[in-house]
Amino acid sequence: MPGSGTGEALAVAARHQILIYAAEWKFTLVLGFVQPAVLLVVNLNAVTDPVAAGRVVSGILLMAFWTSTVWNGAGILSLERAEGVLSAGLFGVRSALVVLVGKSLGSSVLSVASILATVAATLAALRQPIAFGDVGWLLVGLLVVVCSGTALGMLLACVFLVSRYGSQISGALMYPVFLLGGLLIPLRLIPRPLGALSWLISFRWAMEFLTSCTQRTPDLRFLGLTVLLSAGYALLGHRVFTYVSRRARVLGTLDLE
Repeated sequence: MPGSGTGEALAVAARHQILIYAAEWKFTLVLGFVQPAVLLVVNLNAVTDPVAAGRVVSGILLMAFWTSTVWNGAGILSLERAEGVLSAGLFGVRSALVVLVGKSLGSSVLSVASILATVAATLAALRQPIAFGDVGWLLVGLLVVVCSGTALGMLLACVFLVSRYGSQISGALMYPVFLLGGLLIPLRLIPRPLGALSWLISFRWAMEFLTSCTQRTPDLRFLGLTVLLSAGYALLGHRVFTYVSRRARVLGTLDLE
């Protein structure tokens, strides 16, 4: 059955990517463990209210995940080109798009799993009380965040592949999303013209939804906006990947080595 073949390809690609980044343990250690732990220790130092702590933890979780998405998810195709295996992936038996989605999913799952483990261990070490609120909806929100990160990783991987300035783009994307997503400071402190850009950032709405969950008042409007923007990222990623594939297959103008 085609569906089972696609599912198997997604699973194998995801597992392969997890093993690659697990082997690159120093990079994974910094992004998945050191960074969120340091951010938690610094930002929770003077927080005693469990609800306020829940908002801080939600922001740090999304900040760490966005960092991993930019550096891990976005670098998938660039890494394959550097290792000389990109052409085999684009011209293989399996759909290259399915393989890319699977690898982006694997990167997202590894990032979220390591970040959640770090958050749990750090909160336990700090003995920090935190309001989890509606755990069921909180888990739904985290699942949507994984899907959003997967879509963004796929889109950025294609963009970085056709640009010689992937690392510079990564740095340029990092902190603006922290600010415009309301992950670092409240959006009310951002100038209104800039704040309008936050409507296009799925992590902004994910932050709002996770915060509402910790307050036991899950706001499904924010979840819906996160899903809608994530679907838009996925559609745009599909279009960009089609363009990249065409450059490689038909025009021969994409550097595959």
